Amino acid sequence: MSLENVKYRLDQGWPDGMSIRELEKEIIRQACIDEQFDLVVNAFTGSRKYRHPVTKELSDKFKITMDLVSDYGVRKMLFFNFVDPLDEHSTWYEVLDVCRQKLGQHNIKTMGFIDTNKFKQDQAVPFWAIQVGKMFKNYTDEEIAPVELENVFLCYNRNNAPHRERLYEQFNKHGLLHKGIFTLGNPDPAKVVCINNGKNTQHGHDTSTGWHTDPKFRLPSKNDRRNIINDTHSLGPLDAWNSSFLIIVNETEHNLNTGVPFLTEKIYKPLIGMRPFLCLGDKGTIKYLQEAGFHTFNEFFGSQVQDLTVDDVVALVKRYKGNPTEDYSLLKDKLVHNRKRFFEYVREQSLLLGV
Repeated sequence: MSLENVKYRLDQGWPDGMSIRELEKEIIRQACIDEQFDLVVNAFTGSRKYRHPVTKELSDKFKITMDLVSDYGVRKMLFFNFVDPLDEHSTWYEVLDVCRQKLGQHNIKTMGFIDTNKFKQDQAVPFWAIQVGKMFKNYTDEEIAPVELENVFLCYNRNNAPHRERLYEQFNKHGLLHKGIFTLGNPDPAKVVCINNGKNTQHGHDTSTGWHTDPKFRLPSKNDRRNIINDTHSLGPLDAWNSSFLIIVNETEHNLNTGVPFLTEKIYKPLIGMRPFLCLGDKGTIKYLQEAGFHTFNEFFGSQVQDLTVDDVVALVKRYKGNPTEDYSLLKDKLVHNRKRFFEYVREQSLLLGV
């Protein structure tokens, strides 16, 4: 059976034609070849209004899914979630519980990120690794090699989130912002923050010079969070990357209670770009990377803890007294390995999914 022949489809997500959407469809098409489903549901945009496939009334995916399962002959469903994490209080977990009561758990197949504390996860899908592997800008080793590591750290944050705001506040409190580049977006233009070596170059005023005091670092001049580049498929300005040693990854979520970590393109950039990293992410992120064959760097920076908190990251950066150029040389073999392993990993996962 093909995706096109599924009786009820609630697989809408990003607009057709976008690379993210096309990869979603490719993965699900393969899943529908292997198994037959009456209903396919994409967790993304669950609260948006869609046309009910039977009644033609407008409603959200949550209600339509429960209605189809309850009253319209659904015997088996596929539920997938690739692009964004499900919040631990997501309505989808209530919907899945209703579907489980109607269909039985064995008639619900889940793919992608599902918190196993909330519901079963049948097939993990490292969606962002595959997406990045297919679409990321192809850099030569020379293009991403350090030039002058004047920044101890680089920490990009386009959207504000509690763990990102707190990291900024603590870096500011402990006098660490002068050690690197830190960006923090905000829907309120007056609260957009872009700092390079402790110099605030964007904070509710003219932003024509972008993140940096040096005019060669230029971004568009709109004074809002869009000024923080959402650069999914590149490393961003190479002048910034090549002058920075440690990448501090502030993942989409920082959930230390989840049963499964959600990883995005953010964690894969230092693997591709050959930099050591520390991560504020979901519980299990570092373990996941290690089991996938990647080197991680918590221990190098002085931590025996895998799942770091904001206070942990602050303490590690504060204690770091090394020479970035010398330490880069010490770590280079591991960084080369990570870059090579990333593309191997993408090929392996793509083959498993048939994409």
